[in-house]
Amino acid sequence: MTEQSINPFVHKDTELEQLEKKYADIFVESLKDLHEITELQLVMKQDLAYRFQRNIEAFKKYIPEVAKQFENYKPKTRMDFFCLKNEIPNLIFTDNNDILYKTDNPFELSKNQIDKIINNTRISQLRYQTEYDPYGQLHFKYNNRLIEIEQSKIRDNSVTPKQIESLPNCVMLGIGLGYPLADLYNQVEIANLIIVEPNPDIFYASLQAFEWAPFLDYIFENKLGIHLMIGQNADQFFLDLERFYDRHGRFLSGTWLGFTHYSNKKVKEFISLFDKHYRSINAAMGFTDDHLFGASHGCYAILNQKNFVLNTPLKEEYKSKPVFIIGSGPSLDHDIPFIRKYQDKAIIIACGTAIDALYHAGIKPDFYANTERTPQIKQALSTIPDKQFFDDIVLLTGDVCHPNTLNEFKHTAIFGKPDEPLYPYLAMNFPEYRKVQYLQLMNPLVGNMGLSGAIFLGFENLYLFGLDNGKKLGSTTMHSEFTSLYKERGVGDTGGNYAITKTVQGNFGGKCETGYLFDMARRNMDFVLQMEKLCRKNLVCHNCSDGALQEQATPVHSEDLYDIFERLPTIDKKAFFSYITEEKTAKINISKDQLIKAFDKEIFKQTCDRLKAIIQNKPDNRVEYIKNMETVSEVMYYLKTAPSTYFYGAALEGSIQTFFMQISRMLYHSKDEKACIELANQGMDVINDFLDEVPDLFSHMPFIYLGEHQQIYKEGKVGRDMPHCKAPDLPKMHILVKDDDYKDPLAKFVKRYE
Repeated sequence: MTEQSINPFVHKDTELEQLEKKYADIFVESLKDLHEITELQLVMKQDLAYRFQRNIEAFKKYIPEVAKQFENYKPKTRMDFFCLKNEIPNLIFTDNNDILYKTDNPFELSKNQIDKIINNTRISQLRYQTEYDPYGQLHFKYNNRLIEIEQSKIRDNSVTPKQIESLPNCVMLGIGLGYPLADLYNQVEIANLIIVEPNPDIFYASLQAFEWAPFLDYIFENKLGIHLMIGQNADQFFLDLERFYDRHGRFLSGTWLGFTHYSNKKVKEFISLFDKHYRSINAAMGFTDDHLFGASHGCYAILNQKNFVLNTPLKEEYKSKPVFIIGSGPSLDHDIPFIRKYQDKAIIIACGTAIDALYHAGIKPDFYANTERTPQIKQALSTIPDKQFFDDIVLLTGDVCHPNTLNEFKHTAIFGKPDEPLYPYLAMNFPEYRKVQYLQLMNPLVGNMGLSGAIFLGFENLYLFGLDNGKKLGSTTMHSEFTSLYKERGVGDTGGNYAITKTVQGNFGGKCETGYLFDMARRNMDFVLQMEKLCRKNLVCHNCSDGALQEQATPVHSEDLYDIFERLPTIDKKAFFSYITEEKTAKINISKDQLIKAFDKEIFKQTCDRLKAIIQNKPDNRVEYIKNMETVSEVMYYLKTAPSTYFYGAALEGSIQTFFMQISRMLYHSKDEKACIELANQGMDVINDFLDEVPDLFSHMPFIYLGEHQQIYKEGKVGRDMPHCKAPDLPKMHILVKDDDYKDPLAKFVKRYE
């Protein structure tokens, strides 16, 4: 698990705004001299035109798409340049006479801003803590060793960018007239600069005021990275940012400096997006063992004739039907009477342990949503005594679902998971798999699967119950009183994933206590709703849960819905079940031989050897080290662009990017560059060992299932002892249900309406 040691964009009230207040009086006095410098204005205008042409030519050479966009650009706002006696161009917006730099000397203002930032700001970095490995996986073996190396030296938390004189990644919100760039690069070497300018008019103005041509020469001659994001709306902006990190290395998002050069409403909107979503870039990358298990589980589903969701539109008659997406949070108890009464007027999705609660409350779900690939889910399901209860419940899950879980259900509706390697890989290489519907953000918790599953099945009228993502402040329980798993079976719901780490706004006011995974689940629910609403105008979501606020859902108490549901017709559940099992889902016909051939052991080993050859070249300075890791990241990216090699790059990427985040942290451990390089070299030796050993695991593809994979490892160890990483002991398999002696009084399910 990771945490952000410093919050993104600490300079939300920009240094520029503070400095402008200091220069305001001087600026007012200088404006009085405008009538004396008319001739200077004319000379300045000529210089602006010449500079613009030089800059456009430079962009044609280095970033032609920018040149194409701005060579004949017409600003949408009325603005003009002016200067004072120092001849430094400044910008005035003539519709409201607002001035960009409220100072007589924009150069000095920008320099003071940069000086203050790089002298007084620490670099934001992710910090990893040693994680318990519940199953015995190579990723944990090597990542924990890297953490051990990083923590073997005392970290200097006081170092600033000025002292280190380099940065792997800098994100600048607002370019202004470009003046901060010269001051920044004069003092700090930046491997990658991301410039976000929401207003293309401002960027157009910078092409006249700032010397972009020599700046671009410097960037490209020194093989440094620059990425310009100009004029995007909020949704485009974050997708573009993710694409940058996907191509050049998500590890870059773990060590960075962010600042705002100027502030306005749009810039502040982007700052808010950073706060909400930047963490997601590196929060759920997955890792190699997990990807190999997930792919094997998906192959098992194919070979054992399980049904997958087809990407055909949902029948119109079902699109607007109410869908109850139900979690087992503590607020579910309040809504049980409403759900009982109207269970035949809505499609019901039980998320995880909510199936236990609904069974004991007399409510029959239509779907069981499962997000985990772990084998213990079978243990949870086995606690329900009436096995016929599952006969007409459809398992709603992704193609990573464990075979043990798949085999508990007669009927399945399996989605492709596009952020795992299997779905894109099979879709690229097998036309049969292209008819499988994908879904987004089914993680980290089962509530995400329930919501995303409903959305990507095609439903548009959603209601959330018991999806609290935490508990109301002052509450003493994390789950519904109807869940026997927690109340009677000895399953714990405190500590670990249930640990409370923060408070957030409550859905009906007040505060809700939440933790790392719950908060990520909440944010992912909001994100998938926000994205899907852009293309589906009829999609609505009502949140009846008395837990954490979902910004993209409308809070509503169940007692305010009785009148609406009294007027709704009863759904023909038998007809719906037939439609889902016979039309909306189907088996996928790919043979065992085809799947075995798709996972070429020799190509995977060659891929590992290719990456090893790059990382064994250990540079002697920080920026070159970062660029070397970028090269590895770009190789994995390009592997993903070809159907034949996609899986090999994608399966390695999550682990390698996580390891590289550790190396980046080592590189910026202290002011002593030589000591940091030596520490990073130790880490790279560990990664080299990983790339030597992981082909052993891959050689069993596509038949390695989580838990059962322990049979591969001999002598009770996780793999082999390697030169720089010893093999830890295999852990004992976790037993979920502690109390097998409990006799459930409800031996047979009874449907209840009151």
